[in-house]
Amino acid sequence: MTAPHGLLVIGFGNTLRRDDAAGPAVAEAVAALNLPGVFVLVRHQLTPELAEPVSHAAAVVFVDATTRTRDGVELQETHPRDGLRTLGHVTDPGSILTLARYLFGRCPRSWTLTIPGEDFGLGEELSPLAQSGIGMAVKEIQRLADQPNLHGHSIP
Repeated sequence: MTAPHGLLVIGFGNTLRRDDAAGPAVAEAVAALNLPGVFVLVRHQLTPELAEPVSHAAAVVFVDATTRTRDGVELQETHPRDGLRTLGHVTDPGSILTLARYLFGRCPRSWTLTIPGEDFGLGEELSPLAQSGIGMAVKEIQRLADQPNLHGHSIP
């Protein structure tokens, strides 16, 4: 197995459902920064095929919009699920980590970064709440990418 490399940022969400596009918008903004050692994927949804690139990363940040908070972005450590459950076409970060460990023998340290959203109706315009959260999320990813111990397990 090759050594893990870099921070993988996976921004996901439906770009045609207003604030649900916050995850992809963060990923695109991070990609535009060309941060060394940071790799970016933009997806409409999480699928089992992501287990392979996840298994190669030193660390992973899954970025998504949520209605659970309006107080800013939240970074929470994400863990693999216990055992393999039936995986369909769409899955969640914990299942992706489980699959990476099961199929490729490696599960990197991972976080889910959520951006507050309030309007998930049809359309492409983001609410002011989501726009503000996107800026905060990009800064949080830059902070993670700047950690000297990215390849270890001491990133806060």
